Amino acid sequence: MAIGLFADKAYQPTATAVLQALGAKRALWEGLTQFIADNYSIPSEWNFGGKNYGWNLWYRKSGKTLVTLYPQAGSFVVQIVLGKDQVEQALALKLGKNVGTVLTETPQLHDGRWLFIKVKTAKDVKDIQQLLQVKRRPKPQKQA
Repeated sequence: MAIGLFADKAYQPTATAVLQALGAKRALWEGLTQFIADNYSIPSEWNFGGKNYGWNLWYRKSGKTLVTLYPQAGSFVVQIVLGKDQVEQALALKLGKNVGTVLTETPQLHDGRWLFIKVKTAKDVKDIQQLLQVKRRPKPQKQA
């Protein structure tokens, strides 16, 4: 079974299909994608990650991935890979139980910790935003 809901390579999901699938978690998805758009100059693109992952929304620039989002039925999973130094910084954050548990229980590999976070609450989204800021500094905000 794939992490994402859309596991048929021949069918790239539409924005409408994704939002319908997310159901009550739609606002959390939209809030996170808006945060990424507002703070990072990284385009999103749909990517098929194979039969184990399915279609995902990938934020990648110059060969480096910031974050990957996997839509599910009534939910979604966020994948963030943190290097060793980034993990140390992340462990110092005040994270909620869900994200904190994923961070502490995911093993450290040679290329980092591959965090797969099932988003359940708005707190999870706030925690993910903190992790993204550890992974890559947001672009400076323009003064009004």
